[in-house]
Amino acid sequence: MAGKIKRFINMDTQIQITGDHEVLVECCKKILEYNDIMVKVRTWDMTIQIWGTNLSVNDFSSRGIYVCGKIQSVELTGNG
Repeated sequence: MAGKIKRFINMDTQIQITGDHEVLVECCKKILEYNDIMVKVRTWDMTIQIWGTNLSVNDFSSRGIYVCGKIQSVELTGNG
């Protein structure tokens, strides 16, 4: 039941990777850490670390965040 409610109010994490230069993380709750080589964010159900070079965070809104730069890896860790 909880999974159905979560989807109904759109709390599912969605990640879109565009080439090696942009990552969109939707349903982002909080930026935990941010510098030019790593961005760490928390969503409702996971923590996401984006590694690369010359990283920048753009357009933090209710929809999510865009991380731009030279993306090298994306790591997902469950919050539970």
